[in-house]
Amino acid sequence: MSFEHHLKARFYEVDRAGIIFFGRFYEYCHAALEELLEAMFGHPASIFETHGFGMPLVHSEADYKRPTRMGDNLRITVDVERVGAKSITFHYVVYGDQDDRRCDVRLIHCFVDLATFDAIAMPDVFLDGLKKVGLS
Repeated sequence: MSFEHHLKARFYEVDRAGIIFFGRFYEYCHAALEELLEAMFGHPASIFETHGFGMPLVHSEADYKRPTRMGDNLRITVDVERVGAKSITFHYVVYGDQDDRRCDVRLIHCFVDLATFDAIAMPDVFLDGLKKVGLS
């Protein structure tokens, strides 16, 4: 089962060609990630502050399928594609009003100790949070 987030493409996100600027899709996916973290832990910052780890982005890629225009209602699905020793890969799919696929995004985050910024294994509390929302 995927985690879902819904939003609307806004006027200020449109580029000169009249479509949503490509970089906005990364913002949409990050908004979905924040909503996922909130579903997993409550306020997203609390998990990092309480447990002292961070999740910096180490890789991103996107495949654009169809243009998105101002006013389009979007549905973003989030799935865990891969759990590595010290990283996690999220796969996002952005769908439009007619359930048409607009964009596929893959984001890889590593886990780090916030005090040292050294890579660490995925904290158990994070894996527990994924189980809570049905993504493990």
